[in-house]
Amino acid sequence: MDKKFSNKAVNFFKKEGFYIILFICLCIVATVALLTARNNKNQSAELQNSKATEQKQVKQTAKADNKSSSSYDNALQVKKSSNTNTNAQQKTSKEVSSSVSTSFQKPVEGVIARGFSEDPVYWDSTATYRPNLGYDIQTDLGKPVFAAMDGKVEEVNTATQDGVEIILDHQNGLKTVYSNLDPNVKVSVGQMVKKGAVIGIVGKSTLRSAYEKYGNHLHFAVLKGKEFVDPGKYIKY
Repeated sequence: MDKKFSNKAVNFFKKEGFYIILFICLCIVATVALLTARNNKNQSAELQNSKATEQKQVKQTAKADNKSSSSYDNALQVKKSSNTNTNAQQKTSKEVSSSVSTSFQKPVEGVIARGFSEDPVYWDSTATYRPNLGYDIQTDLGKPVFAAMDGKVEEVNTATQDGVEIILDHQNGLKTVYSNLDPNVKVSVGQMVKKGAVIGIVGKSTLRSAYEKYGNHLHFAVLKGKEFVDPGKYIKY
């Protein structure tokens, strides 16, 4: 019986062996294909995840670059604006400096009766020796007195030893002083005056030099800072 069964089995495999092997091969191919497809799917998913991560990193990097570039551009703009402001300020300062003139007009028509002297000189009016920190300009009583330069009226003094006095601040470090004026002055404190404007007339209000031999005169002085300087540096008679 066993022999008969064995013969049947051998005959079966002889007849159907090809199909059995073909079936097994197909099963193997299907299994390999299934495994390959699964691996490809996993690899595709990993690749997509990798691409997504790379894109995210690229976006973040681009965002950071844009922010950095924006900050840099803003810094350049601020620097440029600062340089522009600095240049504008320097230009304005130069324009102001160049617009301020130190050329004086004669404050009154006349001649120099006593010049500037830091050393003491003799005064007939007081019989004393003292400096003359300005010009005594001999002229006629009532002669108009002019602003030597554009300026602002800083003081109008009516009770000094040099008589009625006007001080103009020229806002360039210089001030001019006009003394021995008539009490009827033409300007007031705080007023802006132009070069050549009439600010008063020659009077006889001085006590210090009322009896000098040269008679009627305007006492004219120049202040540079707080120091009196020779008016001859700015006007010629």
